[in-house]
Amino acid sequence: MNQHVNNVKYVGWVMESVPVAVFENYELSSMTLKYRRQCNQSDALQSMCSPTSCTAKLEKEAEVEVNGAGCSYTAGSQTSIPDVAKCVPPHLQFTHLLRLQVDGAKILQGKTQWRLKKSKHLY
Repeated sequence: MNQHVNNVKYVGWVMESVPVAVFENYELSSMTLKYRRQCNQSDALQSMCSPTSCTAKLEKEAEVEVNGAGCSYTAGSQTSIPDVAKCVPPHLQFTHLLRLQVDGAKILQGKTQWRLKKSKHLY
């Protein structure tokens, strides 16, 4: 009625930027969102996410640091998670940003945490 976007829509837009490999191997364990300003239905937005650091164990029990520095994902990207072929971290964390495409104004910032699906545990 007032042409503002519903909160549920924001969640969908945040999830659009998460790489497909995450949905295939992980389940969402928590989400924290901070709304900065409203947007209207006609606004064009950019949905971005970036992995944060996490520690993973290889099959030989060696620890590997998976660092999100320099890795950024946008909706529709076919980029895979760094080092996913070498290690499968039991937990992942992403930071998220929704912003207006026209001027880059922040609409929403958030964090998601993901845990490996039970059928995917390697140890």
